[in-house]
Amino acid sequence: MAALFGAVTVARAQSTTHAARPPSAESRHEMLLIFPFENDSKLASLDWLGEGFSELTAERLEDREVNVLSREDRLATLEHMGLPDSARFSHATIIKIAGEADADDVVYGRFQSDGKTVTVEARVLHLAPPSLSPLLRETSALPDLLRAQARLTWQILCALDRKQCPAQGANTDESSFSEPPPSLRLDAMENFIHGIAGAQDDERMKSLREAARLEPAWDRPAFELGKIYFDKHDCDSALVWYSRVPPNRPDGAEASFDTGVCHLARNDGARAEAAFSGLLERTKRTGERDALPELPEMRNNLGVARVRLGKWNDAAAEFERASALDPEDADYWVNTALAKLIGKQTAVAVAPLERARKIDPDDKEARALLIATLESLGRGPEVAAIRAESPESGDKAALPNIQDAAGLSRLVRVSRSLDRTLLRSGGESPERPAPGKGPHKPAAAETHP
Repeated sequence: MAALFGAVTVARAQSTTHAARPPSAESRHEMLLIFPFENDSKLASLDWLGEGFSELTAERLEDREVNVLSREDRLATLEHMGLPDSARFSHATIIKIAGEADADDVVYGRFQSDGKTVTVEARVLHLAPPSLSPLLRETSALPDLLRAQARLTWQILCALDRKQCPAQGANTDESSFSEPPPSLRLDAMENFIHGIAGAQDDERMKSLREAARLEPAWDRPAFELGKIYFDKHDCDSALVWYSRVPPNRPDGAEASFDTGVCHLARNDGARAEAAFSGLLERTKRTGERDALPELPEMRNNLGVARVRLGKWNDAAAEFERASALDPEDADYWVNTALAKLIGKQTAVAVAPLERARKIDPDDKEARALLIATLESLGRGPEVAAIRAESPESGDKAALPNIQDAAGLSRLVRVSRSLDRTLLRSGGESPERPAPGKGPHKPAAAETHP
């Protein structure tokens, strides 16, 4: 990326995801991709600062309601393209990466240090229309680095949108951002970066715990710790750390969602219902800072919670709403059918199961449910036709007992993750990616976490 600091001609990268976007400016939200800053000094001990500048810039811009792609988004895009994260990319490659990530703007930079002072430089690359900002620069003593980085963030924000620039004489130091805390310690930041970039979970958790100890008011280490435990299916530990993430923070919605999933895993339907209802309540706050888009994963899991509480009709309504929001996800149709079967509305369960099989013909559970449902209705010829589609399956697989409400409730599928890209962009997307394609596809729904 170092060559980008010279004079360049900006070319517009073409990507299928960008081309599919609606043309109306009012219908989409700008998305920013921030690369790690390059270490142009000879001090390898400061390598962590490259990722640190990227993360700190992202958090402070999010504090000003800028939509920023996460580090995970960037890494997933690079993996999809077969590119290493540690490389210095050419100008053309950066544009290709931005196009693949569906970003509208890019921030990249570098820093130099002699161990006592640090100079940080950045540029903002707009992709449409193509333009490149002037060189943005800040210099400070190492102990004052985070304040210098805050001043640089203000320059980046102005380069992104002149209307966001503070009035002359306004405070543009670290304290002008509410997040992260103005008092943020450099050693806490270093531990945090080691925690998110480390290779081993034990090392990562040790660094994140130290960051949380050094800066207990900073919620980012707590969120990352919660996420590690959540991914390990250790909900008892995950809930402790997630409880330290305020709902209105950038990671708050995901922490609340994962908290609800953990309550489902612990079979605590009431707390799960409260968690997902709280998220959906925020979808009604149009125009407010903590407003959220209505996403099908929220509706689906609220339905699962209500199944656990025996509210079959309410659960079915939530699953139907999830299907309306994302009609190409087979799990929501299967859940709709299960709610109907539990509520003894057997005939009504046929259509959603047929829709699920059309979306995913290899879904063996949906096939078995459909066969059992049709058999109970005496529709033998339709059962024979389905069995004939896969004669090798024969009658080996035991069919579910559709009269067993408790057994059916255990088959209801839980969505384990949110699409953070849609959370940040207000829920607007040209199309949800096909299964297995693109870096932002949420993990598949799971049965009984």
